[in-house]
Amino acid sequence: MEALKSGEYYGTTKKAINIGGISLYEQQYAPLSSSPLHYHQREHFCFALKGAFHEIDQKDDLVIDEGQLLIYPKNREHKTVIREHARNCLFVEFDTPWLEKLKDAKITFDNFSVINNQHISHLFFRIANEFRKPGNASNLLLEGLILESAVELSRRDLGEKKLVPYQVKKIRSLLQENYAEKWTLDNLATHLNFHPVYLNKLFKQYFGKTIHLYLEDLRIERVCDKLKTTDEPITNIAFDCGFNDASHLCKVFAKRKGVRLMEYKMMA
Repeated sequence: MEALKSGEYYGTTKKAINIGGISLYEQQYAPLSSSPLHYHQREHFCFALKGAFHEIDQKDDLVIDEGQLLIYPKNREHKTVIREHARNCLFVEFDTPWLEKLKDAKITFDNFSVINNQHISHLFFRIANEFRKPGNASNLLLEGLILESAVELSRRDLGEKKLVPYQVKKIRSLLQENYAEKWTLDNLATHLNFHPVYLNKLFKQYFGKTIHLYLEDLRIERVCDKLKTTDEPITNIAFDCGFNDASHLCKVFAKRKGVRLMEYKMMA
C-alpha cells in the first residue's frame, strides 16, 4: 500500500500554491480511472469541483458528487474510482504550526466526514474561483475564506454530534449488504417504525440523495464491477444486481451513467 506524503496526490496537478503554511492543489483525473489502495500522511480537505467519484474504504463505498467536501484524517486507507466524466478536486493542507493553531481552537481532522452543506459548498467554490483567477490581495482573501470554512465546519460538527443518524446508517447498511433485494420505501420504513416519507427525507439530508437513487447508484456500480471483471451475460448481471431484466438495466444504466451499457463494457 502506498503512503502519500504532504502535497502528493494522484492525477494531474493543474495548479499549486502555498500561503503561509496553507497549501492548495487542484488535481484533475481522467474518466473511468482509479487509484490503488493508499493513505495520506497529512490530514486535509478535498472538495469536489467537477465530476462524481467513489470513495471506497473497508466499510463503505460512497458516491461523492460535485460540491461535496471530504475531511480526511491522516493514515486512513482508501481508494477512489472516477465515474464516466473527468474529475477535478481542490485539496487544502495545513502545515504543522497551522494544525496546532486549529487544534487549540477545537478544530481537528480526527474523523473522516463527507459534508453536503450549501454554505460550506459556497465557501469552497469561492476559494476555488479565487485560487484559479487571483486578484488584488488574493492570498489574504484565500486564507480568510479557508479559515472561515474550518470554523464553520467545527461549529457545524458541534451542533450535529447529538443528532447521529443511527437509523439512517442502518438503512444504508441494509441497502449495501442486500442491494439486489426488491426494496420499497414501505418495507424499509418498517425496519425502523418510521413513516416512509420522513425516512426518505432524513436519508437525503445525510447522504444527499433519495433512497431510490442511492440504491440505483449502488446497483449500477455493482454492474460496472461485473462488466469489468466477468464475462457474464447481461441478463444474469441484471438479475444478480436487482434489476427486473436486461432491458430495465440498460435503461437505468444509460440514465445514471450517461453512456449506454454496451459502450461502457467496450471501454471497461
